Amino acid sequence: MTLPPDPPAPPHTADEPPSPMLAQYFHIKQSHADCLLFFRMGDFYELFFEDAVAAAAALDITLTKRGQYRGQDIPMCGVPWHSHEAYLARLIRQGFKVAICEQLEDPQQARARAKEKGGKKIVDRAVVRIVTPG
Repeated sequence: MTLPPDPPAPPHTADEPPSPMLAQYFHIKQSHADCLLFFRMGDFYELFFEDAVAAAAALDITLTKRGQYRGQDIPMCGVPWHSHEAYLARLIRQGFKVAICEQLEDPQQARARAKEKGGKKIVDRAVVRIVTPG
């Protein structure tokens, strides 16, 4: 059984705060540190940092990157939401624990909120399911 690596601590500093999306990811990941985090972004579940490295190797999928944080590339991989169950089953068979983080609203709702209250709003997300090998 391959265990996932330790999750990243929220690495933001006063001089380089995370983007709103990364801040949301760090907050959710911190609450589910023992899981790989399937973070829903549109039509994909994305994984970042050490989760992405572990999942890409376990699933034999491409490890890419999404921008940089603190001067380093952010490792990323993803699976389509419409076929995520097959990937999820493969990870569970390999001993991983996975937290499924869904979008709780339509992106248009987030845009409307931003217009109403000002500033940039991101889609609300939360973990709705945790899948374990047991």
